[in-house]
Amino acid sequence: MRHLITAFFYSFTISALCHPAALYTASAEREVFDANSPQVLRAVGKLSVPGYDHVDGRRRFREENCSASLVAPSTILTAWHCLEHYTDLSRDPQFSLLHGSGTVTVAATRLADGGSMEADWALLRLARPIRSVGPLPVGSAAMPDGARVLLAGYARDRGLGEGGERLTWQAGCRLTDHKPGRVGTDCVTYKGASGGPVLLDGRVVGVISAGDSQQRTYFAPSTRFVSPFRLHAR
Repeated sequence: MRHLITAFFYSFTISALCHPAALYTASAEREVFDANSPQVLRAVGKLSVPGYDHVDGRRRFREENCSASLVAPSTILTAWHCLEHYTDLSRDPQFSLLHGSGTVTVAATRLADGGSMEADWALLRLARPIRSVGPLPVGSAAMPDGARVLLAGYARDRGLGEGGERLTWQAGCRLTDHKPGRVGTDCVTYKGASGGPVLLDGRVVGVISAGDSQQRTYFAPSTRFVSPFRLHAR
């Protein structure tokens, strides 16, 4: 598992959903979320996970900052590796969403996950439901090489997004290859986008997992988590 983690850097309007081509015919240039962006992306938030790891034999506090999606009023979807170092159960992960001119932040607890980078997804239950933002639907779809998807998340590079504190998104990302447990795209994401949604025809069909910050981003396909989602979402 660790070799996968070191081999890749952790990545990073309702009317438009009625006309999916409006989302996926654009070039794959990353854009900062604003009033002209697909407003359903307001369901994409930041996830801060407290935890520990070990460096040179010493225990060290670390906070994993990832992305996550509201997929039901009380349920969010993210990547398993965002919770890999979550061992201090006295502190809950915190999920934050855009809300008006500010944000709303709610504690979350783990429900189910894939357990490895080969099944890099996780579902969490919110301490209270968020009803001010519509959740993203989760589904499965045929995803042949060449199909186009949309990726979104809080990428922490030095380009767009003011150091990663703003939501960014890319449409027109082309699927490039399929491997066990993951699918590749030709879009580039950065640290912080991990756990963000991959959208096809307005549905979440994957979770951003890893990338090389140069040419490729990989995601865990929804075939890995549709059944647990249906079991746990509420």
